[in-house]
Amino acid sequence: MISEKVQRIGASPTLKISARAKAMKAEGIDVIDLSVGEPDFPTPENIKEAGIKAIRDNFTRYTESDGILALRKAIAKRLKEDYGLEYGPKQIIVSAGAKSSLFHLVQALVDEGEEVIIPAPYWVTYPECVALAKGKSVIVPTREEDGFLLTPEALRASISPATKAIILNNPSNPTGGAYTRDQLLALAEVIKGEDVYVIADEIYASLVFDSFKFTSFASLGEDIKKKTVVINGVSKSYSMTGWRIGFAAGPAEVIDGMSKIQSHTTSNACSIAQKASLEAYEGPQYEVPKMVAEFQRRRNYCLMRLAAVQGLSCFRPQGAFYLFPNVRSFYDKEANGAKIRNSYGLAYYLLKEARVAIVPGDAFGADDHIRLSYATSMANLEKSMDRIIEALAKLKTAKKVQRVALANAVTRVKKAVPVDIVADARMRDALVAEMESQLGYEGRYEWNARIGGAVIQLRTNVAHLNDFWVENFPPASGEAGVKPHGVVYAVDGIAGREPRGFYHEATQTGVLVNTDLYGSLRGLALGLAMDIAARMGGAGMSGAVRGMSADVDGNGLILVGPPGTKKTDLFFELLADPRFRLQANDIVFAEISGGRVAADCVERKLYLPTSAVELDPRLAPLFDRSKCENVVVHKDACADRDCQRDDDCRLDKGSAYCYKAAKEATALLDPAWLGGPSAAVKKTNLKWLVLLRNDATSPAVVELSKDEALRALEAGEAAGAKSALTGGKPQPYYNPHLLGAAPEKLEAQRAFFGRLLESVRCLLFNSGVAGAAKLKDIVLSGR
Repeated sequence: MISEKVQRIGASPTLKISARAKAMKAEGIDVIDLSVGEPDFPTPENIKEAGIKAIRDNFTRYTESDGILALRKAIAKRLKEDYGLEYGPKQIIVSAGAKSSLFHLVQALVDEGEEVIIPAPYWVTYPECVALAKGKSVIVPTREEDGFLLTPEALRASISPATKAIILNNPSNPTGGAYTRDQLLALAEVIKGEDVYVIADEIYASLVFDSFKFTSFASLGEDIKKKTVVINGVSKSYSMTGWRIGFAAGPAEVIDGMSKIQSHTTSNACSIAQKASLEAYEGPQYEVPKMVAEFQRRRNYCLMRLAAVQGLSCFRPQGAFYLFPNVRSFYDKEANGAKIRNSYGLAYYLLKEARVAIVPGDAFGADDHIRLSYATSMANLEKSMDRIIEALAKLKTAKKVQRVALANAVTRVKKAVPVDIVADARMRDALVAEMESQLGYEGRYEWNARIGGAVIQLRTNVAHLNDFWVENFPPASGEAGVKPHGVVYAVDGIAGREPRGFYHEATQTGVLVNTDLYGSLRGLALGLAMDIAARMGGAGMSGAVRGMSADVDGNGLILVGPPGTKKTDLFFELLADPRFRLQANDIVFAEISGGRVAADCVERKLYLPTSAVELDPRLAPLFDRSKCENVVVHKDACADRDCQRDDDCRLDKGSAYCYKAAKEATALLDPAWLGGPSAAVKKTNLKWLVLLRNDATSPAVVELSKDEALRALEAGEAAGAKSALTGGKPQPYYNPHLLGAAPEKLEAQRAFFGRLLESVRCLLFNSGVAGAAKLKDIVLSGR
């Protein structure tokens, strides 16, 4: 399993779109690719010759990690001549592309939790660089009417004590907007009074139009220069994207930090490319203004064509080679059954209908826009403009537009937090005092819920957690003088604390710190309720069974086992048979009396992973009306690698969300919605406990004795399936809601399951060789 921080980031959308366009071309489809971010001009001959000479001279070995001295001196000279900047060789580092320079810089500057201000629209890589450094991106929207430029007021308002840097892209990718000297000076006045760095991404500095005078941020004075690191390279100015040479220029201590990191990543940039880049900086520069003049001609042509499109507006860029038109007026329109809901939907439509690849604005943090690159031939631009205008003209207002306002809470914490067992009463008291102090009175929520006979009170300052709690658990009375059996604190916003859980069993107190994920709250509450039930029920007569349960004519069966045993698949296949009625999808509380096991569903709703839509077609429209958590609404957050490889992505087609794109996405679903009230039951007489395994050789079904079943449950693992409930470790009784593994607690579990197994049949079912049909045959025949 790859790391969580990598799972959170997405691959570059521009590269993915370009790859899709190339794949269509390979199939013989005439696609014009306007998604590319590289000049279409050939690398100048003198530069290519310098690279060839380096090969002939056998200059093919490691170089200095920071880059060859001659190249760093040439960069310093070019910065001096073009922008009036003075840098020595030790203040410059050469990397394998400007993107590599940016990555190493962010890694060198940003510590975990520190903030980086990023004006939006932004280049797609900026937030991902910050995320990989475990920093926090602070996205500051800009306005089209301001030229997509950051204002001093917006900058000042976004700076906090945690701010480490601001990324300033000038000219901008994707907008082409560029800052005048006066506009930069106004931002510099804000920066002067703050302890922050400016990451000045100036990779498009040479590509400016209409006699625009480019100013490097580092040139605004020595005090600003000390806080600025300039990022640039040869890719755009010299049409050398594939040569992969970029550089950073800044304070020596920052460059030294970058050098340390680079020595462990790429060692050095390509030696041959460094020699070619030396020629680029030292050689004749006449190819650059020729390229700029051609880009300006293309820009003017595209602006002229787009100006004739009704409902479309387009900012006139001063630099780079992109247009960023506003296409908001085309949303909620349709053509040939394709409804456009957002920029991803419009991009997909243009690729299929117009055979033109563009980049959705949402990838840059601006969903009302799309990005077009005019770094292609005029012939391609003429054809692509014809196609885009024709395709947009086909879009008509949909007869009936239905926008589902999904009740989706996106949490900061995506995974369940670990829960520490607290034995010391003084530590418990200190935790409670800290929580009460943070809660205060304003914004405090309290609600008593009844969970398996226990009254548990939630105290929280997170509205989302209170909302899910009230929705999921039956209410309990909270009259004066009636104390709850247990209390759970869920308090967010405590400075200096990591997301964590705590549990003090003697006082039945649970504490969740700095997590807004309902799964953590629900798990802690169920564990607490299980402990209370065990105390109240007496000598092994009450407890909980973690599994998926259904009812057949008043008799219940529950599927128990670790991930990888097809438990969910079997469960939904059983429910497809109307003779099987849904009880619970995760846990039941049971009381044993007179040789019978009364199993009770203690939740009002099903807490389901939304990826279950693949198992039951009824779920998607029901989730639309349910309370959801962490449903993916942006393509770059999709974690479904199989879906990304296919050409049938909901988000690509303009859907506002996707239920199967994230493993962490969940929904609270009313069970009665799955076929009406008669299709679900709250209580059943538990008759079958089905332990699952998944392998290719074991028998389909083995009936276990009480002792055999008890050993399997205690071990918490099944043959042929590795448990992933606790990071691959066995989970006693397959129950992650158990709070702690103290000997007395495990002994209580053993006593409860020992009595339960005297009253139910236990089957070891191999899902690797048998399916739901076999299980139904056993249950319905009573065998």
